[in-house]
Amino acid sequence: MWNSFKNLHEKFHERIEEMQRLGGLRIWIIHVLDEGPKNGVEIMDSIEEHHNAIKMRHMKENNEIDRRILHKMKHHTQRPSPGSIYPMLKKMVDENLIIKREDSKYELTGKGQEIARKVFGHYQLHGKQMDRSAYAVEHAIAEIDSFISYLEDIKKDKLSSYEEMLNDLSVRLKNLKESLNDD
Repeated sequence: MWNSFKNLHEKFHERIEEMQRLGGLRIWIIHVLDEGPKNGVEIMDSIEEHHNAIKMRHMKENNEIDRRILHKMKHHTQRPSPGSIYPMLKKMVDENLIIKREDSKYELTGKGQEIARKVFGHYQLHGKQMDRSAYAVEHAIAEIDSFISYLEDIKKDKLSSYEEMLNDLSVRLKNLKESLNDD
């Protein structure tokens, strides 16, 4: 399990370096085109939607959502302007990252798809291709493994007051494992 975690950690740093090299707007365009072809306006809409979804998830996780914040979010969006999108699209076509189709929609080239796989998590792991959701599962399991290792190092007297919670977690993990055989 340690090797899987180490591999994920290395892949994460490779992704960060690639994102820094490409720059923010290119990354967003590659990300939304990884979902399928779009025209310039659809790309701007998708970037705005994805950015807002990330902000909402962050605020939910941090219990920061209230009416004032939601109102402010509606008026403060991260929608790229046509003056930034269209020159970048032209540049990305010149770099062979995307192509402009006859229907005026842009799509990733093979080179663009490779970058999407490299940056967004279509990894080879354990000899098979993984997509983003598989990466997230692998990462979550590695995190659980790390936390269990941490808890194993804690003195038992400090854990005794958490015995009920540990039992609940144990039951949930057991049920999860058994559900894999339900099909």
